[in-house]
Amino acid sequence: MSKDFADWQFWVVSAIALGALLYLLRGVIPDGWSPFRRKKPGIAASLTIGGKAMPKKPRKRPGSK
Repeated sequence: MSKDFADWQFWVVSAIALGALLYLLRGVIPDGWSPFRRKKPGIAASLTIGGKAMPKKPRKRPGSK
C-alpha cells in the first residue's frame, strides 16, 4: 500500500481534519495549549457620580413600548 504524501489534496484534508479535531477538543485541552483561547468574563464596574452609585434603570424589552 503506497501513500502519496506529495499530493496537495492529502495535506488540505489533513489540515482540515486537524483543525476540526482541535475545535472539538477545545474544552479538554488546557488553556495554555489551546489555539482557541476564550476570554474570561470580566467584572462589571459600578458607575458612580460624585461618589454616589447611580440607580439601576429597568431594562426595556425589545418590542415593548
